[in-house]
Amino acid sequence: MNQSTPGGLPRRTVIAAASAAVPLIAAGPAQAAAGSPSAATGSAGPIAVTSPKGAVTLTLDATTGTPAYSIAVHGTLVVPPSPLGLALDDADFTTGLTVTDRGRTRRAHVRYELLQGKVARVRKTAATRTVTLRTAQGLIVQAELWADEEGAAFRLRFPDRGARTVTRETTGLTLTIPADGGEQFTQPYTLKSPKYQEWYVPRADHTTPVLGKATTSTGGASFPLLARTEAADGTEWWVLASESGADGTYPACHLRQPVTSGGRVTYPIAFPADDEALGNLGPGTPRVTGAWHTPWRFVAVAKTPAQLADTTLATDLAVPSKVRDTSWITPGAASFSWLTAHDSPTSLEQSLRWFDLAKAMGWPYALVDAKWDTMTDASGARVPLERIVAEAGRRGLKLFLWFNSGGENNDSASSPRDRIADRTVRRATFRSLADLGVAGVKADVWQSDKQQLLARQRELLEDAAEFRLHVVLHNTTVPRGWDRTYPHLLGVEAGIASEYYANAKPYADQIPEQTTIAAITRNAVGAFDYGTTLLSPYVDPANPRRTTAAHELALTVVYQSGFNGYADSPDTYLAQPAAVRELLSTVPVAWDETRHLAADPGGHLVVARRKGRTWYVAGVNGRTTSIAPGLDSSAPAYFPPTGEAREFTLALHELGLTRATARLFTDTSPTDGTLKLTTRRASEFTIPTAPFGGFLLVI
Repeated sequence: MNQSTPGGLPRRTVIAAASAAVPLIAAGPAQAAAGSPSAATGSAGPIAVTSPKGAVTLTLDATTGTPAYSIAVHGTLVVPPSPLGLALDDADFTTGLTVTDRGRTRRAHVRYELLQGKVARVRKTAATRTVTLRTAQGLIVQAELWADEEGAAFRLRFPDRGARTVTRETTGLTLTIPADGGEQFTQPYTLKSPKYQEWYVPRADHTTPVLGKATTSTGGASFPLLARTEAADGTEWWVLASESGADGTYPACHLRQPVTSGGRVTYPIAFPADDEALGNLGPGTPRVTGAWHTPWRFVAVAKTPAQLADTTLATDLAVPSKVRDTSWITPGAASFSWLTAHDSPTSLEQSLRWFDLAKAMGWPYALVDAKWDTMTDASGARVPLERIVAEAGRRGLKLFLWFNSGGENNDSASSPRDRIADRTVRRATFRSLADLGVAGVKADVWQSDKQQLLARQRELLEDAAEFRLHVVLHNTTVPRGWDRTYPHLLGVEAGIASEYYANAKPYADQIPEQTTIAAITRNAVGAFDYGTTLLSPYVDPANPRRTTAAHELALTVVYQSGFNGYADSPDTYLAQPAAVRELLSTVPVAWDETRHLAADPGGHLVVARRKGRTWYVAGVNGRTTSIAPGLDSSAPAYFPPTGEAREFTLALHELGLTRATARLFTDTSPTDGTLKLTTRRASEFTIPTAPFGGFLLVI
């Protein structure tokens, strides 16, 4: 994807040999097959595992007794020595360790399908090595190492020693700070009730954070972390770090505030706070029993952020699917009434308008949000769930129903609540829903990364699979591989989504910029239930939409989720031109192939996704040149944000095509953000975008 501006991102490249599907990190031990021998039990010196094509090397160095890992690409150090270790209540695995078995390099062949995701099939090979270390007291820990052509991963594994508490982790990610400071994109970790809904770029000073800048929360930073760093030879590199393989036997972790020293910065691992979940569900520190392991921590490395966004590391490292029969799992779009009519789930007549919309648009689902259990008709009579389901069924629809996850983990009064926290009650609820023909549940208001709550989510997903119910999770942690493990988990919020339009504060000012970052950080690690596409000028007049209509249409492709709740009103969607209605009726939610063609976090993004023989290429322009620091749009000092026009050039050879006919949804011109619909045949497309504009091509 070329740009007309100087210094534009070059055409997509890869570390190893170019291919349509860039190979990345491989997955679990059960997939590993014996490979080349490389063992020297108990010998001294660093221990390395190199990816099958020789691009990436992950090295473990415990020669001083204090383990550290590093990552090199073609021999050049990109991630310098970074700490690795943890301490239990009765043992220290951070220092004083001796290698007793260096292990041997093996190959891991990763083969799996995704029912919803950026790709439909993953086929790749990685190198693995398991190193055994011992404390001075004779206690054992194993470090499992993985390397593939675009990244590396590791986790620590421990034998059964009964119930123990992990008191701290020293594990972290160390990066070299470039002369210009580099760039750091991560959401601040919200204290007490984390739900991963924060801004990557602080509004107050509106400056891209440099490496090592503290976040705006004393709680630190969230996974995933995207950063521009510098390799040992002075070249620029990008890294994306996050977790995978979470199963409720360990909490979802985040990052403490970064620590800088000697031109480098370290981002240490942190546990949830004790006062999360209202102080319930135990402490934030992990409580382990039996044989156990930490989650995988992975670091993808690439020359451009666009390459990193193509990663499937989060699912490569995940536990394989636990759902044997997946024939019932059906990703799809839905009507979503809450954003533009908060009280609609309490009214039968209002809900039926959105049911009729879904029928008219050909969407398979309708989502009935919070307080549906209090729904009444025009006469004031309570509407039983059986009738709501029947009304949807008469229109050929299946329902998703909202549930409060509480329980003791939140004090939200939104109902229905106390129906999915206790497992006995939850299973009875799910059985009733399944008997009625409900398609799925939206479980909301989790707001904690504690181990016990992660285990509850795992149990909920397992119960839902048994009763053949799809699941969407909101106000929760970011995905950590569950797209693969639980393929009926169609979407996860864990990000600033379209609901931020429904606020009297001018949050819409920041959304165009946020999108260009979230799409290659948050969405890179799993499905993001954003809730596209708002075409009304506003939900709250104090918070008007800043994006153009073409930008909003592009979000149907920019953001990937197996469940997309279209968030605008029936009147708005049905008033669109026929071509727009057809697009919204047919754009897929699950993809065969994805290629991010260009990415400048905070500036712009271009992504191409393929379903069958049809390519959808979407671009958004989020560059924000000025923004008012305050959040009161009525204040005298407030002013609307400003952006800049941008022109893109798409050469079809980047998609393996020569010349093709495309339907284009674009801004009219760099100075006119109204929607323009055209059909053109070409081998190259030049596309102007207005400030906060965008485009979508269907080829």
